[in-house]
Amino acid sequence: MEELGGDTLKSFSVVPSFGGYFRSIKSIAEYSSERIVLLQRKTSIILEGEKLEVGKYFEEDIFIKGNIRAITVE
Repeated sequence: MEELGGDTLKSFSVVPSFGGYFRSIKSIAEYSSERIVLLQRKTSIILEGEKLEVGKYFEEDIFIKGNIRAITVE
């Protein structure tokens, strides 16, 4: 993550077929049941999968429910 401009203390965890927990999210740039784009300060996290939905968003931490198949960090 450091090489991509992210802070290694502010990362994410994913549980297959359940969802993922993402930290230091400033906003959501794109949202559908198949693709979600999360914005941090310097990076974008692109999630692709099935039945994706926001479970909870609180103080820049977000829980995404659904089957996350791919994550791209730009």
